[in-house]
Amino acid sequence: MNKKERVIQIFNRIHELNVCGYDEKKVKRDIQATNINAKVMVIAEAMAPEQVRLSGVNYFYVNGKIGNTGRYLEKFLNLFDCTVYPSKRNCVYHTEIVHSFPGYIVRNGRKSIRRPSGKEIFESVRSNILSDEIELIKPKVLLLMGNTAYVTFYKYFLKRDVENNLTREIERISESGEYYVYDGIPVIPIQHSSGVNPRFSLMLRNQKLIDMIVGIIAE
Repeated sequence: MNKKERVIQIFNRIHELNVCGYDEKKVKRDIQATNINAKVMVIAEAMAPEQVRLSGVNYFYVNGKIGNTGRYLEKFLNLFDCTVYPSKRNCVYHTEIVHSFPGYIVRNGRKSIRRPSGKEIFESVRSNILSDEIELIKPKVLLLMGNTAYVTFYKYFLKRDVENNLTREIERISESGEYYVYDGIPVIPIQHSSGVNPRFSLMLRNQKLIDMIVGIIAE
């Protein structure tokens, strides 16, 4: 079985894994829109409601338009010659801690995406899908996007308690040049690429972080 066939098997497992409840709208990921030789793997919290879950293509809607998360992330990735666009050679590989859409909650009349529960995170990690993805893709660097990805990966994969909040950990790594490694792969937490997250915009100007990632990818 070649690498592409093995990735397809993983995509089948992702489609079948519904730790947040059965999801009739969830489609299989599109192997044709996946760079299985990506140098960068981005790990987020969970599936977004209207992009890869419905389109099979990370960051993009069914109509082919890019979502806000992808649009802002593109600005960061371009700083070290990477992209979210699957038609380009340097597209990143994107995945999640929780391979399901957690659904919505309504508070004070406002609907927002529910954060996955501890049990849902545990069940998703226990499926070994993420560890199998990392082993198969073998990226040069793992980018943990957002607090849930940061805390969960440190706990379950690095076997470490987090000592800093996400912002402080990014600062520590940037200033010291010291990061943790999983299975020989550098692990770098990053801010979530949201237009409403001012820390993401600040991170775009963190030249030490950018230079570090450039150096890792070049090795």
